[in-house]
Amino acid sequence: MGDWGFLSSLLDKVQSHSTVIGKIWMSVLFLFRIMVLGAGAESVWGDEQSGFICNTQQPGCENVCYDWTFPISHIRFWVLQIIFVSTPTLVYLGHAMHVIHRENKMRERLLSPGGSRLLKVPKYTDDKGKVTIKGNLLGSYLTQLVVKIIIEAAFIIGQYYLYGFIMVPMFPCSKKPCPFTVECYMSRPTEKTIFIIFMLVVACVSLVLNFIEVFYLICTRVRCGSRPKAHKINSAENPASLLAPRWTTEESLRQNKMNLEIESNQSIGGSLDGAKDEKRLLSSLQGTTGRFDSLPCVFFSFSCRVSGWSECLKRSLNLRSATMGEWGFLSSLLDKVQSHSSVIGKVWLSVLFIFRIMILGAGADKVWGDEQSNMICNTKQPGCKNVCYDYAFPISHIRFWALQIIFVSTPTLIYLGHVFHVIHKENKMRVYMQTHSRSEIVKVPKYSDEKGHVQIKGNLLGTYMTSILVRVALEIGFILGQYYLYGFIMIPKIVCSRAPCPFTVECYMSRPTEKTIFIIFMLVVSCVSLLLNVLEIFYLVCLRSSRRKSKTVSPTALAIHPRFTGDSLVKNEKLALHDSGHSTA
Repeated sequence: MGDWGFLSSLLDKVQSHSTVIGKIWMSVLFLFRIMVLGAGAESVWGDEQSGFICNTQQPGCENVCYDWTFPISHIRFWVLQIIFVSTPTLVYLGHAMHVIHRENKMRERLLSPGGSRLLKVPKYTDDKGKVTIKGNLLGSYLTQLVVKIIIEAAFIIGQYYLYGFIMVPMFPCSKKPCPFTVECYMSRPTEKTIFIIFMLVVACVSLVLNFIEVFYLICTRVRCGSRPKAHKINSAENPASLLAPRWTTEESLRQNKMNLEIESNQSIGGSLDGAKDEKRLLSSLQGTTGRFDSLPCVFFSFSCRVSGWSECLKRSLNLRSATMGEWGFLSSLLDKVQSHSSVIGKVWLSVLFIFRIMILGAGADKVWGDEQSNMICNTKQPGCKNVCYDYAFPISHIRFWALQIIFVSTPTLIYLGHVFHVIHKENKMRVYMQTHSRSEIVKVPKYSDEKGHVQIKGNLLGTYMTSILVRVALEIGFILGQYYLYGFIMIPKIVCSRAPCPFTVECYMSRPTEKTIFIIFMLVVSCVSLLLNVLEIFYLVCLRSSRRKSKTVSPTALAIHPRFTGDSLVKNEKLALHDSGHSTA
C-alpha cells in the first residue's frame, strides 16, 4: 500500500496539540483504518479484476463490465478517504507549528535589548511549546473538525451510491462490446462484504467522535466564558494586586535590589525613562527566568523516525514499497530544505509528499500495475497487442509522474546545496573571527547564525527565486506534455492499425474510469503546486519591497510607546509612594 510512514509521522505530531477525544480519533485512524487496510483488506482485493469472470469469451467484455461495476476500487477509495480526512488535521498542525515558531521568536525579542517596547506577548504557548487551544487556534481546530465531518459524510454517501454496502456475487452487464447481457461473478464476495461493513462502521465511529469533539469544545468554551470571576475588595489589609509571574527567592532578591537601585537614582521622569527601566528589568531577568528554548518550526519530518503510533504502524505493515522504488532518499533531502524555505514553500512540500508521492505509491501504482497484461485486443495476431500498447502509451502514466516529481524537486535540491555551501563558508568565517583580531577581519557572516538558521536574502534570495521559476517552467512543461501524450481522460477503447495487426483492431483498457479519476487528481495537484509557486514568487517580491521601505524610514520618525507590564506598574506605584513620603517629610 505504499509508505504510510510520512503521514503517520505528521499525525503523530498532532497528538500533543489535540484534545483527549482527538487522541482517540487518532487511535481509531491508525489501528482500525490504516493497519486494517494494509494488513488485511489489500490482500482480499489483490485479485479483484483477475478473479472477475464473465460467461463470454468476447474480447474486452470483462474489462468494460468491471469498469462499469467498479469505477474505482474499494481499496483506492479508502486510501483517498484516509488522506482527505487527515488533510484538515495536517492544516491545523501547520497553524499550530506556525504559532509556536512565531511566539518563540517573540520571546527571543522580548529578552533582547529593547524588547520591553513590544506590544505583544505570547498567549498560546508556554516555554516548552505546549499549546493552549483558544482564540484563533480554537477557531482553526473547530474548522478542521467541521471539514472532517463533511468529508467523512461525503465519502460514506459516495460509497453507498457507488457500490452499496454489500458485495453482490453476480453482476449482469450489457455494455459494449458484450454480445448479450452477460453474467459476471466476483471473487470472495462474502469476505469483501465483511471488510466493507467493518470500514463503514469505523467511518461512522470516526464521524461520531468528530461530533462529540465539536460539542466538547463548544461546551468547554461556554463554561469557561460563563465562569464567574472572583472580585477582591481592596483595603489596607487587602491591597490591590496586579498579575505578575511568580518569583523564586533568588529572583525576588534580584528584583528588590533593582527596586532599591531605581529608588536611589530617582530617574523615572517620563515615558522614555520608564522604557529604559523596563529594558533593564528584562535584561536582568534574562539570567534568572531561564532561557526560552526556541522550538524549531518543523512542519514535516520525512525521515519517519518518530515514536508512538507511527512506529507501531511501521513494524506491523512493513511499509517499504518495492514497486514504486525507494522515495526515502529524496524525502530526507527535501526534509532539510523545509527549515530554509518560506511558509508557502513548506506548504508546497506538503502537497508534494502527501498528494503526489503518497497517492502515487498508495493508490495509483496499483491501478496501473496490470495495464499491459489486461489490455485486450480483438485479434490473436502475435505482437499486435504489444505494438498497439506502445503506440497508445509511449510512457506509462506512473513513470511519467515519477519523472515529474524528480525533475520538479531538482531545483529545490540545488538551492539546498547553495544553502549548505553558505553555512559551511560562514562557519569557517566564524572560526577565523575567533582566532584573529578585529583589525584583521574583513568579512562577517550575513546569511546564517550560529545555529545554522538562514535568512533568505541577497544571493540566497536569488537562488531561491531561480529555483521557483525553474519549478514553474518544469511544472508547465510536464502538464503540457501529459496533454499532448495522452490527454486528461483514459479512453476505454483504442483503435489501432499498426503492423503486424492484420486489420484495424480494437483494444480495450482495464479500469479506464478509475485511471481517469487518478489522472484528473494528479492534474489538479500539479495545478495547485504551480499556483503555490506563483504565490511564493509574489510573496518574496512583496517581502523584499517591504524590507527596502523599512530601511528607508528614519528612526526619529518612529514614536516609541513603551509597554508597561504588571512589574513596571508595581515599580511606578512604589516610586510614587516613595516620592509622596519624601514630600510630606
